[in-house]
Amino acid sequence: MIQVWSNFLLEREIQNLQHAISNKYIMEGPILKEFQERLKDILNVRHVIGTASGTAALALALMGIGIQPGDEVIVPDLTFIATANAACLLGAKVLVAQTQPDRPLLDLAKIDALVTQKTKAIITVDLNGRISGSRELKDKYSSKGIYIIDDACQALMSGPQSGMAGTQADIGCYSFGITKTVSTVNGGLVVTDHDDLYERMRVMKTQGMESVFESDTYIYPGFNFKLPDVLAAIGNAQLDCLDEKLRHMREIDDMYREGLAGVEGISFLDKKEDEFIWMTDILCSNRDRVREVLMEKEILSRPLGAPLHTAGFLVKRGNYENSTDLQNKILYLPGGPNQDLKNIEKVIKTLKNSDLIGEN
Repeated sequence: MIQVWSNFLLEREIQNLQHAISNKYIMEGPILKEFQERLKDILNVRHVIGTASGTAALALALMGIGIQPGDEVIVPDLTFIATANAACLLGAKVLVAQTQPDRPLLDLAKIDALVTQKTKAIITVDLNGRISGSRELKDKYSSKGIYIIDDACQALMSGPQSGMAGTQADIGCYSFGITKTVSTVNGGLVVTDHDDLYERMRVMKTQGMESVFESDTYIYPGFNFKLPDVLAAIGNAQLDCLDEKLRHMREIDDMYREGLAGVEGISFLDKKEDEFIWMTDILCSNRDRVREVLMEKEILSRPLGAPLHTAGFLVKRGNYENSTDLQNKILYLPGGPNQDLKNIEKVIKTLKNSDLIGEN
């Protein structure tokens, strides 16, 4: 069976993990510091904070800007539910924004209609590495006291020419789950250039205290969002081969785009020159049939998840036809930094040899 994602933990990760354990580097020690410093240099930001997951990063970012029950947070319709859940669990009212007609990103022209005096944050999502306009929103709304948080969990290393994904907002959030380009198995990162936001989040991620060992002063409400050394050790090994990972994943995307060009019923979403596509996504005139064709050859694929406007606990405003249409057509093909290129060749051959995938 060809898996839809392949990112292995190899000997270098095992060696790093053994080194951390044997030297008793378990929680927030020198290994985490090294991991954070490397990412700070890669992303060219002032401050970074390792977190327990990408969802924890989003929750910490919202806590850092002071989200309270009754505040309003705007999120795009096409994203993983974690983007909205982080705000919901803090008591915010979450409004679902419309999507562009040709790209699965926030429609910036429709944001004004959702902004009220209660709006505290707009979350952009760089879905599959496509840059979502956090810089434009920050320029427009910062004077109104609205924070921009960029969910770049699928966009590490995307957009270096225009500014790295996640670095153009007030706060950027990343995921290092096993299904990401760089993995700590489970983990995340918050980045910001704001000194005040950093200081708040730094304390909040450790239960709102400067130290759990000197817990005589409770500064903010907080939580345990810490990323331990043992997981950061795995992340450091993954960073050691980051260039190799990026090259391999770009090669996979290029193979798909070249090999499937002209196949009836399949097309590709727009990709800008400096956008790093995390997983190759195709547009299918008959997505379910394409999945069946692939499954017949023991090839897994992944549909885009349901739009957020289908969640009954979120607030809907406007028309969501664009996101519904895209969600019904988008399909992720097998990929990942350790995906065998022979598997990619088999996927391409399977789809090219089928004469049924263009039929509705």
